[in-house]
Amino acid sequence: MTANGNGASFSSRYAGRTVVAIGAHPDDLELAIGGTLARLSRDGVRVVMAVVSIPGDYHVRLEEAKRAAAILGCELRVLMDGGARRIDDLKSYQLVGMLDSVVRECEPAAVLTHSAAEFHRDHVTVHNATVSTQRLLQFDFFSYSPTMCRPVPVQFHPRLYVNVSDTIEAKMDAIKAHESQFGCRGISTDLYRDVARLNGRMVGVDYAEGLDVGRMLV
Repeated sequence: MTANGNGASFSSRYAGRTVVAIGAHPDDLELAIGGTLARLSRDGVRVVMAVVSIPGDYHVRLEEAKRAAAILGCELRVLMDGGARRIDDLKSYQLVGMLDSVVRECEPAAVLTHSAAEFHRDHVTVHNATVSTQRLLQFDFFSYSPTMCRPVPVQFHPRLYVNVSDTIEAKMDAIKAHESQFGCRGISTDLYRDVARLNGRMVGVDYAEGLDVGRMLV
């Protein structure tokens, strides 16, 4: 399944409505679906980026997350706010309760979150907790590709591709806003452009991002 050349078949589905994107930490959403979120926002969708926790350097990473969200045109929510905390510090029912609250408040038309194929344990925890929110409301449910700082082989097979050729630069700028995670550690961000280029070749566009479809009514 592909969004067409101008992205209308995906973005127009949610125009005037809310999409919630859930990530374990700052930069997860930008790495996986920054171009998709920018495209949705540009096309009249209210996009809420719900970040579960900031595990360290709280104030620095919070400011970076705010800058990245602004670049993408999205609203930022940090669910475990007030200081550095880890997802492992939560009991499962507490995490589910946090995500339930976001879904009830935002009443999203779609939710995007980590894949079950993730290799980070806390990312899988967030995926499982987000899956349970589907019992609350009817909304489209998507998983995005595993996120990483360096190439790692993973089993993820997109079934929907979003053309992000027009928003790839916004994605890259949003990733670079997380200076403490990349520039300061000498880690190149070129990987994420390369992945988007490879996904684009799968569907005949310059750049694309892949999603797995958990639930979608057509």
